[in-house]
Amino acid sequence: MINQISQRRFDALCYARQPHIRMIAKEVRWYEAFSRKILANIVFDRIDQDYGYVILGRDSKKIFRCISLGVSNPTVEEAEKKLLEDLENYRDDGNEDYPQGDEIASPNEILEPVVDEAILHQYFKILIYEPRYEAARNLIKEIVYSYIDPDGHYIKEFQTNGFDARLWELYLYVFLYNSGFEFQHGHAAPDFHVNWFGEELFLEAVTVNPSQNPDRPDPDPPETQEEIDRLKNDYLPIKYGSPLYSKLQKKYWEKEHVNGKPLVIAIHDFHMPGSMTWSHNALADYLYGIRVKGVVNEKGQIIPVVENVESHTWQGKTIPSNFFSQPDAENISAVLFTNSATITKFNRMGKLAGLGSKGFKFIRQGYRFNPAPDAYAPIPFAIDVDDDKYEESWSDSVIMYHNPNAVYPVKPEWFADISHFWWNQEEETLEGYIKEFDVIASMTVAISPHIDRPKVLDEDIKAE
Repeated sequence: MINQISQRRFDALCYARQPHIRMIAKEVRWYEAFSRKILANIVFDRIDQDYGYVILGRDSKKIFRCISLGVSNPTVEEAEKKLLEDLENYRDDGNEDYPQGDEIASPNEILEPVVDEAILHQYFKILIYEPRYEAARNLIKEIVYSYIDPDGHYIKEFQTNGFDARLWELYLYVFLYNSGFEFQHGHAAPDFHVNWFGEELFLEAVTVNPSQNPDRPDPDPPETQEEIDRLKNDYLPIKYGSPLYSKLQKKYWEKEHVNGKPLVIAIHDFHMPGSMTWSHNALADYLYGIRVKGVVNEKGQIIPVVENVESHTWQGKTIPSNFFSQPDAENISAVLFTNSATITKFNRMGKLAGLGSKGFKFIRQGYRFNPAPDAYAPIPFAIDVDDDKYEESWSDSVIMYHNPNAVYPVKPEWFADISHFWWNQEEETLEGYIKEFDVIASMTVAISPHIDRPKVLDEDIKAE
């Protein structure tokens, strides 16, 4: 059977496009055929001003790659007619995959346990066994087929004690791919070597993790805004500062392949249940050595006031603030952040692509950025993920904090679909722009007629 599908579904299954192809050809229709053995699309050739088609089959690593082409059709209808005729050649050909001769490894089957059940990470077990995460399972499985593991440990660590860190790397991979970067391989570090039409960039991933020091344990999760504000001032900057400082000590910029090129550190918070929904504001404070407070003016309006901060102290530990001013930090071009690299994100994106969870209704609720010039508070929202008005992309809620002292700055146009912030030296203030109505924090509730009560798919599933 041959079905026309959405671009979102096609994108969730295909990771073989190269950036230059997207520039010379515009995809206009997408297809899935023969129990998802074959994908296809029709493209408009921007140069020749005509239509062609591409047929893709799985290679021996299960990656969808081109196996047939059609070109020079004057109309989309004629291209579709010839495509459907060509597809018939694959209906009963006896093949499930179409090796291309350059595959050097077996498929990455990330959901098949490679260690004993007893040492599987609890969140990995939720991913592979929990019915509500069917869409995430199917999506992650497809993404990982094309993911290149430079050191050979990715799947084992994803299934055991490195679950959060490896999920963060997987998110960054699909984010960079969908942003139009081309991946380059050959070095194990930093984590990603990409280029934007010839201009190279390196990105290293790091996570904020639970404390392993019994003398300085993490506090209990805050229950009020006052408790959040107290942790934001000193505790959270230290939590962000520790992994960032550790990455600074790696001195990646001294490596021959990195020297002279922009280097970005990408950070995500996994240090306690739900922490990513309230900890993110502290990152900018630490990076730039500031503290933003809401002050009520004579008109009763709440306005932000920026104060300089020299250091942060928590439970006897003190670190200097203003990461970007620390020795060697000029070699870090920017810090990339999101609080959305979670299984719940993969689950929503998989459901939107039609990859599972049809028996569940997902209600996403939280707070969006308020674009009003005088706004101080975000906009609350709640929406059914299946609603036709619901939109979500991999670049949502991603922020880049640019280093004012960077030797090799990042060009914002390389990351055109995310939020950006800079430090204005003259005005001594933080400025930038946030994607309109971008989600600041949220959680997702799964509802099913087969479950007695709604289940919360917390943004890091740790509410389970």
